[in-house]
Amino acid sequence: MKFLQVFSGLKPTAPVRPEVALIAAAGFREDKESRLPKARLCESLRRQLNLVPGSLLKVAHGERVINCRVGVSSRNDEGKNLIRLNPRARTLLGVELGMTVRGLVNTTPISSSAVPLEVAATHPDDADSVVDAEPVLRLTGSLRNRLGLSRGDFVNVKSGDILVPARVEQGSAGDDHAARLNPMLLGMLQVEAGDLVEVVPYETLVLLIDASGSMDEPLGMFTSKMKATREAIRRLLRSKAHAREHDLVGLVSFGEECELLSAPSPDFLGLEAHATAINACGRTAMFEGLEYTLETLSTAGGLKRVILLSDGCPTSTGSDLVLELAFRAKLAGVVIDTVGVGRRESKKSRISYDEALLRRIADITGGKFATVHEVKALESEFARLSECKKIPLLTAGNAS
Repeated sequence: MKFLQVFSGLKPTAPVRPEVALIAAAGFREDKESRLPKARLCESLRRQLNLVPGSLLKVAHGERVINCRVGVSSRNDEGKNLIRLNPRARTLLGVELGMTVRGLVNTTPISSSAVPLEVAATHPDDADSVVDAEPVLRLTGSLRNRLGLSRGDFVNVKSGDILVPARVEQGSAGDDHAARLNPMLLGMLQVEAGDLVEVVPYETLVLLIDASGSMDEPLGMFTSKMKATREAIRRLLRSKAHAREHDLVGLVSFGEECELLSAPSPDFLGLEAHATAINACGRTAMFEGLEYTLETLSTAGGLKRVILLSDGCPTSTGSDLVLELAFRAKLAGVVIDTVGVGRRESKKSRISYDEALLRRIADITGGKFATVHEVKALESEFARLSECKKIPLLTAGNAS
């Protein structure tokens, strides 16, 4: 069974929402013919207004207020307080270039791992329903494909502290930035058309762990890299269990050869037991491990992510073949976070893993690279990664 979470912040209680004065500037060429009002903002303004690309911003001029779809502006706009409006937005607001408009601060919390959606009007198939059999969330086929969902999947829908399970069904054409909730779901969540919600799909995550012989080397005074890794995995699994987001986690090791220790599963206690069975031995078959992991994820649903941990360089193939797999992962919408483990005894000594390779794998797929030199850093890094979902719709396509 597949799950999805939809988040919506609490409605503001203050009669007047905070606002920022912005100077209207010309939009980008690619937005010129759009029938939808669009606004582009630099990164600092998006943070100030609590926005991510794709979300909605209320822009006001005089008595006119419109919703604009938010896009990314040029780095040259940093510090200029400019809002780049396309012709449609300027027409609806009745403003000329250089005029001042008001951007209303978004009071709905926006996470970096969310697809923001607007609650649209009730679907015609649901509008006349007097007695609803169950809550229903309607998403377009395009949006379902991007989120790894199918009709009939069950999702968790959340508004504030209210959590309601709902069934996913077909939405209306053109609603790739909107979700349609049936009357029962609207009532249970206490939201209405025009509210902004966040969609955070469930995740299929594979932990790809280096089990080569060097992982038995010390990491600190009292433990080895492998023992520290097992403890970090335990913390990650317990964090996933506490979050209750219905994620699936699998475990693959690569040493002398790769081994599937556990297929993606919600059984986190069972996964802890499998993690204790990882033993360090032999060379670093990174290519085989990553190739097998991508095959495992090829039939998975939801978001697809890999956390690749290694303390060495690939020994069964060269780095170029591993990078080819990274490009394959990008095309499949798989995000790869990489963690390099090793101690640097002095400024002159070198760490044992291929830092350039791990960084490049993360860059290609839209993931993050982290380097750890001590036990506590490894545990905290895995704990952070457990909460850091990456939506390919927003990240993976940005890598060059």
